[in-house]
Formats: sequence, structure tokens, C-alpha cells
Amino acid sequence: MNITINSLLLISDQDLFQLIFEDACSLLNITLNLKFINSLEEADKQIREGFNADFKKKPNCIIIDLQNKKSNPEDSIELVRKINYEYGNGFVLGILGGNSQVWKETVNKAQSYGASFWIEKSGDIELKLKEFKKDYKGFKEKSLGFKIY
Repeated sequence: MNITINSLLLISDQDLFQLIFEDACSLLNITLNLKFINSLEEADKQIREGFNADFKKKPNCIIIDLQNKKSNPEDSIELVRKINYEYGNGFVLGILGGNSQVWKETVNKAQSYGASFWIEKSGDIELKLKEFKKDYKGFKEKSLGFKIY
């Protein structure tokens, strides 16, 4: 089953992970217009201002890496809150992070601020994206609850 995510924004400053993520998407035939923003500050500005000409339209899905080098995890969670409560919801929004059991309080906060999913960075990202691909429509339609991959 092919799924088209018209535009996906990955907010991560980890170049190697960006490559792994992009490769996993292509292996799974996830067709997407993938964009990367390397800092939370730049992402915040782009989202607040409605994105610039680099995006033909706003992304359908935003995935925020919790473990950016130049910011702390609370900044990532705060961006989730801003996106959903200040800038207008309309995105499928998720978090990339560590083990959800270790980060349980952060997972709960991300969920309460409107994140739809949490992808643990450990393990096979391709398998996790395969599951996400199956669930994407439910997230987009807001018929699927919060999920951890």
C-alpha cells in the first residue's frame, strides 16, 4: 500500500539521522516532499510565519527530534504546544525521542500538547516508519489515538 504524505518536515540537527530517515521512507515507498530544518528556532519561525517559498504549501506532517544538540527536550515539547495552541493545528505532529519508558513524563506532556505519536530512535527506524505509514490516515483524520513506535 502506497501512501502519499504531500509534505513532511523533519526538525532534526542530526545529519546522519536525516539520511537514515530519508532512506527508510524511500525503501517503504512513502512518497513525500521531505524537508529538513536543523534548529528549533528556525522551525518555530517558519511555522509561525506560515512557511516560506521553500515549501509549496505547509507540511502535512511535522516530526520533531527531541534530542537536538543546540536545545533541550523541553524546547521541543514547547514547540509542540505552540504549533497546536498558538499557530493553529492542522498538522500530524510527532516526536522522535529516546525510550518512551525512560522519557515517560515527556511522552505524557507531548501527548497532552497534541502530539499524535512518539517514534523511539533506538531500533529499526524502517520498521517503525512502516507501522507509522499504516497509521498515518488515522492520525490525519484524528480518529487514531496517541501511539508509540
